[in-house]
Amino acid sequence: MKCLAITGGTGFIGGELIKELIDKSERIKCLVRSTSNTDGLQKDRIEMIKGNLVERESLSRLTKGCETVFHLAAFVSDWGEREDFININYKATKDLLDESLINGVKKFIYLSTSSVVWKSDFWNIHNLSEIDESYPYPDTYNDYYNESKAMAEKLVVEYNGRNEMRTLVIRPSGVWGAGDKVILPRIIRAADKRFLIPAGDGSGMVSPCHVHNLVSSLYLAAVSENPSGKIYFINDGININHIQFIKKLLSAAGMEWNPRFYLPFKIAYLLAYFIEKLHRTLRLQKPPVITRFAVSAIAGSRTYSIENARKDLDYRPIVDIEKGMKLLHSWVNGLGGYQKLIQ
Repeated sequence: MKCLAITGGTGFIGGELIKELIDKSERIKCLVRSTSNTDGLQKDRIEMIKGNLVERESLSRLTKGCETVFHLAAFVSDWGEREDFININYKATKDLLDESLINGVKKFIYLSTSSVVWKSDFWNIHNLSEIDESYPYPDTYNDYYNESKAMAEKLVVEYNGRNEMRTLVIRPSGVWGAGDKVILPRIIRAADKRFLIPAGDGSGMVSPCHVHNLVSSLYLAAVSENPSGKIYFINDGININHIQFIKKLLSAAGMEWNPRFYLPFKIAYLLAYFIEKLHRTLRLQKPPVITRFAVSAIAGSRTYSIENARKDLDYRPIVDIEKGMKLLHSWVNGLGGYQKLIQ
């Protein structure tokens, strides 16, 4: 790869990917907003393109002269306005694809999410067991994040082969690991305030994905000569009870936690529905304390097969759960304890 372009390079996953690419002596261009914290980037090894996803001109400058594009940036939230999700997650992806075609990009790697196949409502919670990429999208979504990511996925696959550009979609599930300053702090904060109350019966299974395993898959996707225009689930190759996994995360961070009780799924879902309605009606700026997406995330069971990634990309998880937890423990200790993450 002669030149690589990255969106989302200042984030948790993007930062780890850049470290991997620098180690392989690749030339890197990174799109950064004027408000982005770039302290963690090796600025002498990266060409930073100032701009953002909704500025077409900055996408042109980012992709010019590049062979491969890693599109990691997105509006990731369980709350917000539909227009924002569509503009950032779908329309910006289309603009980036178009600029990639104009500038002769050879490969386009899109970071999506396994949750695009979730289907949950008041009556049913998703119960997915070792599904592969043939599993269909739901007919409708009750959250804008998954709706917009699914729209973008379809677009990326549709663009495969145009102007000889090859595209691939990577779907991780439950990304975790040292360096996570978004999801882990939310879990710690909720547990610390005794708000971490599981919905459902606690039997849900998940397939977590360590950030180093995800980064490995992204690089393999970029260098692979195997068929393009495909979607791949990526995870650690294990299935684990969701509550037990959360307990391991918190323990590695230095906090012991056990659920005091479980809130039945339908009660939790109905509660989240009315809280969301209240926020919409009153136009409250602060996100709801609970959303239907969050309820579905903790109550539903979902595990995914990585056999297609093993076969096509030669993907193999390089960090197991024990090693990942040790790395997480060392990182949190280095910060001065989990309290530093929630300040």
